Amino acid sequence: MNVLRGPHSAIATPPLVALELGLALAAAPLFGHVAGWTFALLFAAGAARLLMNRPGGRLPSLVGKVLLFGLGFGGILLTYGVFVGIAPGLSGLLLLVSLKLLETNTVRDFQVIALLGFFLALCALFFAQNLGLWLYVLAVFVVLSAALVHFHRGPGAGRPGRSVKLGAVLLLQALPIVALLFAFFPRGSQQTIVLTPPPATGGGMSDQLSPGSVAALALGSAVVFRAEFPDGPVPSLPALYWRGGVLWRGNGLSWQRGPNLSAEDAALRGPTIRQRIVLEPHGGLALFALDRPATEIRGAYLAAGGVLQTQRPVLKQVPYEVISRPENRETELPSDQRRETLRPPPRVSPQLQALVARWRQAHPADRDVAEAALRYFRTERFTYSLEPGTYTGPGALDEFLFGRRTGFCEHYAAALATLLRVAGIPSRVVLGYHGGEYNARGRYVIVRQSDAHAWCEFWVKGEGWQRLDPTEVIAPDRLSSGLANYLETRAANASGRDSSTAAGWREVRRDLRLVWDNLSYRWDLHVLSFDGDGQQSFLANLGFGNFRWWEMTLTLLVGTALLLGVLGLWQRRPRRAPADAVTRAYALFCAALAAAGVRREPWEGPLHFGERAAAHCAPHAPAIREITALYLRLRYAAAPPPPATFLRAVRALPRLRP
Repeated sequence: MNVLRGPHSAIATPPLVALELGLALAAAPLFGHVAGWTFALLFAAGAARLLMNRPGGRLPSLVGKVLLFGLGFGGILLTYGVFVGIAPGLSGLLLLVSLKLLETNTVRDFQVIALLGFFLALCALFFAQNLGLWLYVLAVFVVLSAALVHFHRGPGAGRPGRSVKLGAVLLLQALPIVALLFAFFPRGSQQTIVLTPPPATGGGMSDQLSPGSVAALALGSAVVFRAEFPDGPVPSLPALYWRGGVLWRGNGLSWQRGPNLSAEDAALRGPTIRQRIVLEPHGGLALFALDRPATEIRGAYLAAGGVLQTQRPVLKQVPYEVISRPENRETELPSDQRRETLRPPPRVSPQLQALVARWRQAHPADRDVAEAALRYFRTERFTYSLEPGTYTGPGALDEFLFGRRTGFCEHYAAALATLLRVAGIPSRVVLGYHGGEYNARGRYVIVRQSDAHAWCEFWVKGEGWQRLDPTEVIAPDRLSSGLANYLETRAANASGRDSSTAAGWREVRRDLRLVWDNLSYRWDLHVLSFDGDGQQSFLANLGFGNFRWWEMTLTLLVGTALLLGVLGLWQRRPRRAPADAVTRAYALFCAALAAAGVRREPWEGPLHFGERAAAHCAPHAPAIREITALYLRLRYAAAPPPPATFLRAVRALPRLRP
């Protein structure tokens, strides 16, 4: 006796295939979050269960399943060292689903494994909850529901498409209840929480700047934040400087934040620009705002350099509102800031010292020296590139200024700030983003990693910190059109391809991408961000602002019961059986005869009616008698002919004339 072989399979193959497809789709988003061998085990179990479904196939016995169970959990322990945690727990879930799939052989087994598939699909939402993933989970639900429908309809279920349609209808009927629970179920002040923070978008501003660091960030395309301007039009693209961090201590092309300094006092002046920003998780402390943020927001503060900092790392999506004043200027420079912003680099070459001395000798005013530095970048054939090569060692700044003269925005910002310090002018480097992509459908700006930027600021007595962006003179198109368009245009010109055709396709792709981004943004804004405060505001708009939690719960229960009652009555309504193809074709046959002057009486049978019609329409008598005979055989014969013969005869009937 073979103790590893159990009973014969008793489940039809089509619903089993549909079930295994649903399980595979449900598990797919978990790839990369759990042990890879558990996926191999799930697919192996699915293949083995299909092989067991052949004639003579037998399911594994209890001994075999216990053996697999022990080996599987031993593998989890070897992989993670523990059984507690998200990854070990999900790996254990996949193991149990695999074992349950191997023993599935009854109605109860099939329903249990389908329910496990629903839960497995929802587990993907532990790691992300964007609109695309929710739609994917909904599609998995449709597949699993179709598998259940196909299974319960039995061997005569017919085409799988009908089961898919019915499964989708069942889910659509559940949506009103889901919407009711979402809107009225009492919730706390927290937004929707994911158990594992999503991967960082790269939006966090580092405390250090080295050659190539911003260029590496700009190679990405992930969204860092989206910003709306509720009080007016969006500022022009060149004016969109998004401030994120300030670096105070420099050494040539390498800069770092340095010590904590006193925050400057700014004179509130100039027009205000209000922004509503939804920041994606990035793992850092920076909150971004148009240059310069003028007000603090809840959970953040204005640090030295006029940058917004949070108390905790940004590990989930953060919506906030901030007011900026582009013309804000500090009234005076704190002494610790002055000392730090005048600190020269440890090593200054004679060539660099001589260059700055010439500028200072020719231009006593600090602003004129800054203009001379910009003129140097403009006239000495410097180039702008994402791949300028590596600058290392103590001579990196000299190699950049007097040698290769190729760099990205961080090279120019760091070099300019260093030159100004050597000239005795307080300066610092600012990190953030520039520009963004305007979504006209949603009326907001999308800022991506590719918009990462660095610029310089220098102090002017009586005027405060002034922005000085060397990219304006090196690559002005990068600031007027954005980095992505700048690189695409340059690549198109270099390849010599048809610019009009390529531009047309780029525009189509861009429109489709913006439509999807607007849908995703609205999902994040109105669904994922629907926390306790949002629920209170929603209820207040409906006139229920003073509801207590128990009143809301009671209302929810009553509303759900009423909704379920309405759905139940609708399902139990009397339905007229749909006419089949033969009945519809015979009705058309009778309608054609009626048009020829032979109307069938309500009491008249098919045979009597056919004979009367044949006598009235003698030229078509053979065809009328053939159709009548076929119809009678289809309805009353013990072995009816194929319906296709009758349908072809009706279609071939010419226009009847008496």
